[in-house]
Amino acid sequence: MNNLKISSLLLVGDSKEREYFENYFNKIELVCSNREALSSYHKNSFSAIFLNCGLNELEYSAFNISKKIRENDTRTVIVILADSLDNDRLKKVLPLHLSGCIERPFNRSQVEDVLSNVEKDLEFLSTDITKLKDGYHFCTNQQIFYDSLHCEIKLTKNELKLLNILLRVKDNIITEESIASEIWEEEMWNHNSDEINYTSRLKNLLYNLRKKLPKDSISNSYKLGYKLIYS
Repeated sequence: MNNLKISSLLLVGDSKEREYFENYFNKIELVCSNREALSSYHKNSFSAIFLNCGLNELEYSAFNISKKIRENDTRTVIVILADSLDNDRLKKVLPLHLSGCIERPFNRSQVEDVLSNVEKDLEFLSTDITKLKDGYHFCTNQQIFYDSLHCEIKLTKNELKLLNILLRVKDNIITEESIASEIWEEEMWNHNSDEINYTSRLKNLLYNLRKKLPKDSISNSYKLGYKLIYS
């Protein structure tokens, strides 16, 4: 962790805290309030934003600022700095996909645990991510499917194939025959395909994948085929 150097940080804090985090970031912009942080965020690009949970700013609380950022931006890493952490606060910010919370006074072990999360999140966000409904997302490079809380959802081999096919055609409809021929191509070559009901197998596969996706994520156009609904 001593060699960790993250690109840039927007920090709501004081000069001592800036000096502390200079060990971990190449560039730090220091502001005094969450309101200033939001203004600077709109003007510049940062790898990470550390907001202050201890400030008495109702409209510009760390929670509200995080919520504003997350309305259009899921790629900037956010961390909360707080004088004390309680379960109610943590539950409130959980849906906002933060990289962590750091309690004052800073404890090196806790800080480095959170910064390790920051590094992992930045690495993840730099990969090819496809956003689906309700905050679900799929990492194309790693072939991993995540729910809105960034928890991995396990897919079977054929469920993964089906999801990739639907993602590849984007907003277009793909026929049952095309899907089946891709998923069971090798099997069709090696066996008499007339003896196997691929339509029934595909419907069963679609049923199982739908249970793992957000509701109404796969649209069925009668006699035409299927397509993925992104929002």
